Amino acid sequence: MANQSFEVLNPPNKLKELVGGEARIDEDLLAKAEEAAQKVIDTIDLSETTKPQVLELQAAVDAITEGQPQADHEKRIFAIMHDLRGEEANFGYPLVARIAASMNHYLDSAEPGSRERNDIDVIRAHVDALRGVLANKLKGETGEIGAKIVGGLEAISGLRD
Repeated sequence: MANQSFEVLNPPNKLKELVGGEARIDEDLLAKAEEAAQKVIDTIDLSETTKPQVLELQAAVDAITEGQPQADHEKRIFAIMHDLRGEEANFGYPLVARIAASMNHYLDSAEPGSRERNDIDVIRAHVDALRGVLANKLKGETGEIGAKIVGGLEAISGLRD
């Protein structure tokens, strides 16, 4: 290979110049902001704010039970559970996240609508568990009860053998 020369160009950082150099975070201000955010989060009742989604989940389960085509309802259940799984991170309901993950793992394991009719029991069990967790406001670590709920759901959805 021939001896090649090259030049490294470092264009000026105009944004850095405009804000005055290195960005600095005021730790006290950050702590106050986090405290304020936590106060707001603590006032939000996830069991209340998720009622529309839970009613929609139940309606989808009922529709499948009544013999309506499963595929569209399974897709809707997946989307709602996906959203609930994301909301949990902000509101301290780890069981909601695990129930939603288990449900979506189960739904992801086959093409929408390809399951046997009796598989609706697996979907129903997840929705019922979710409703129970929210109705009883099972926040945070839930110990043995939470482990049993999630363990059972993960077993029937194929996350555990």
